[in-house]
Amino acid sequence: MTTLVKLWTGREIGALRAAMRLSQHAFAAKLGISERMVSKWEERGASIQPQPVNQEALDSFLRSADADIKLRFAQIIKDLAEQESATPPVVADPVTAPNRAPQSDAQRARHFTAMMPAPASGAEQLERQVEMAARRALRFSLMAEGSNVGPETLDQLRDEVTRLALAYPQQPLSMLLGDLIELQDAAFRLLEGRQRPAETAELYLMAGVLSGMLAKASHDLGDPHSAMTQARTGYVCADNAHHEGLRAWTRGLQSTIAYWAGWPNDAVRYAQLGAEAAGNTRGTSAVWLAAQEARAWAVLGDAEQTEAAINRANDARDRVTGDELDQLGGLMTFTRPRQLYYEADTLVWLPGTGHAAQSSASAAVAAYEDADPSEWSFSDEAGSRTDLALARVNAGDLEGGAEALRSVIGLPVEQRIGGIISSVRRVHEALRAPNYRNAPAARDAQQEIEAFCQIPAAAALPPGH
Repeated sequence: MTTLVKLWTGREIGALRAAMRLSQHAFAAKLGISERMVSKWEERGASIQPQPVNQEALDSFLRSADADIKLRFAQIIKDLAEQESATPPVVADPVTAPNRAPQSDAQRARHFTAMMPAPASGAEQLERQVEMAARRALRFSLMAEGSNVGPETLDQLRDEVTRLALAYPQQPLSMLLGDLIELQDAAFRLLEGRQRPAETAELYLMAGVLSGMLAKASHDLGDPHSAMTQARTGYVCADNAHHEGLRAWTRGLQSTIAYWAGWPNDAVRYAQLGAEAAGNTRGTSAVWLAAQEARAWAVLGDAEQTEAAINRANDARDRVTGDELDQLGGLMTFTRPRQLYYEADTLVWLPGTGHAAQSSASAAVAAYEDADPSEWSFSDEAGSRTDLALARVNAGDLEGGAEALRSVIGLPVEQRIGGIISSVRRVHEALRAPNYRNAPAARDAQQEIEAFCQIPAAAALPPGH
């Protein structure tokens, strides 16, 4: 199959946007992207490029889509072509477009169709076999050098970890979990062999990162106990790697798991356990740890400790120069938009901070709307919007709360992870206030929230996970 990279770097991106808008089969969720992001790529042209992980996700999805999805997608393309044939041609504005007429969505769709793989071609079958062979080769190379790790094995392992770290905030867990489990197992097998000290430290670092991502996966699927088990393993790996950044990151992860599980005192304790490591790193994990501690103190109602933790997070941000975790990117780095989200998620807990909470949540939403694709996260943007909805409901603005929550309630099953469901439930609780008891809008919003929360992300996982 011809690569689809050209699609993502030219005006043909508009065809993808049109198809996503008309599609009824959660196409965007399968890719871990949103229509807004595709529009942004189209509008900014060469000034902003999709990440390779998005390109790979699109290629992989179109190759492996089942017959039903391919038939539906073919129908979408056909409908677009029929629309174009029935629509008069658009005349270019000589001022705004002197050299070419603007393309319609249907025209862009035709470009997209030309680059789509055939539903069941012989070439597709060959490509699948090649991909399977490449994965077998990776497993073999990891096993073959397991007793004496070489640079090729370490490079392959790091490349795979980087790919998964970048993909995690943007793609549904159902697309990543199998690879995470397989790669963690490979890293553990390598550590059972013999390596030079520097190679062992690198293996422990990668194994710790993979254990951390699997801890996050368990947490996202609503299993805090399995999440803590994986996180403890991650911390053991961080200790063996002597990596202060990973120590701080793992303590931040444990604190986050406890926070969402409803254990705020444990969340504070884990954050404080990581304070020494955070002081010894210039990576963004130090920012995350302090920002997470602020959330935990806010749940406990301690405004003074909350403010102190927020200040520590801002001070840590000023000292950031980056470390190996930040080089991996994605889930392993704590971006500025994410920090704004955490600040909003902190302030919504404290009484008397309604205006500040709305302001912070609005800033977080705006930051994600304008974020570089490499910094975008569907879960953190959803959390920012939910905090904005909660702040508005608490301020008596039902209509504004419903508007902020609309895109969150529209998330497909694959993206309904534990943190998002917990955040949405907080809005449901706020709607139970006495002043909303007889408000039809509040009842309607509660019913939508209840329907949303009944089918979590775990329902989208294939059998066996």
